[in-house]
Amino acid sequence: MCCTRWTPRSCRNAMRRRRLLYAVVLLFALLGQMLDVGYLFHFIFCAVLFFPLLGLVVSLPAMLGCRASLDATTCRIPRGGSVSLTLRLDNRFHLPIARASYRLRITNRMTGQEHLARAAMRGLAPEEDRMWTLETDHCGAIECRVERLWVCDCLGLFALPVRRPELFTLLVTPLAEDPGPVELPEGMGAPVPEQKSRTVFGENYELRDYRPGDSLRMIHWKMSAKRDELVTREPPEDTRPLPVLTFDHCGPLAQMDRTLDRLEGWSMALLAMERPHEVRWVHPETGALRCRAVAGERDWGSCLAAILADPAPMQGRSIREQSLTQGPGAPIYQIHVHGKEEPHVQS
Repeated sequence: MCCTRWTPRSCRNAMRRRRLLYAVVLLFALLGQMLDVGYLFHFIFCAVLFFPLLGLVVSLPAMLGCRASLDATTCRIPRGGSVSLTLRLDNRFHLPIARASYRLRITNRMTGQEHLARAAMRGLAPEEDRMWTLETDHCGAIECRVERLWVCDCLGLFALPVRRPELFTLLVTPLAEDPGPVELPEGMGAPVPEQKSRTVFGENYELRDYRPGDSLRMIHWKMSAKRDELVTREPPEDTRPLPVLTFDHCGPLAQMDRTLDRLEGWSMALLAMERPHEVRWVHPETGALRCRAVAGERDWGSCLAAILADPAPMQGRSIREQSLTQGPGAPIYQIHVHGKEEPHVQS
């Protein structure tokens, strides 16, 4: 991850130099007034003394009316692509801003890579944009945060903080790798049978005794009248083995990228077969189990966002250390994905 068109500058040191220069000029004006009783040095001393205040008064409306926003051309980009990041400074009073300084921190939550830069802008129009290009080398959730944003008066002697823009998160997604022909146990590759909603009466249902909390709409009134007790309709459950994609959220960055490429390829292949599945991994540091159900592309998007937000150290906890369970009597079909060699499939 790198940035271009950045202009690092020590803004604090520049302000200190300007203040030091002003102090020297003010000292010479004071000495001139003390050594000369004429009106000229009195005028020079008063002008030097009150000139910064005049500059502050003139610049204050523009400083107080400054608003900042941070945005990018997209919030999701495939690995290896580039995206433009824009910092926009607006002034609600439509006044130009003399100068502004800020510090921008860019962090990849998954890889831990971090870039910190300081920059200054001068002679800003009422609406000014500064644009950079982010190049993405590895997958992850990249957080772009403006930590320090100040605007200065026309003389550069006073500075006021500006409300920082909201955190912007960019998801660098993997490049799906085709797993090839997907071979699943008999019946697993078939589409899920359509199940009637609990709020709609249909022919595809089973009968059972009423339980407290069941919806009144699902009660079979004719059968209840015959049995003289409440009977409830219930759609049949899918008893086929549940495909579970597992992977280890740790390892070298190149290997982690390859793992996520294969993981997305497997998920897309199962969705193409209309087969819902789960994705499971453990937090590499705490060992907490992560589990996401995927029934469509939107579910996969939220699952991928959770994956990219977890750290990926070189070494960490493995999903193989935990036993996979789905519930009483519910079968599991595990597909473990990694980036070292071809994915290993085990039931």
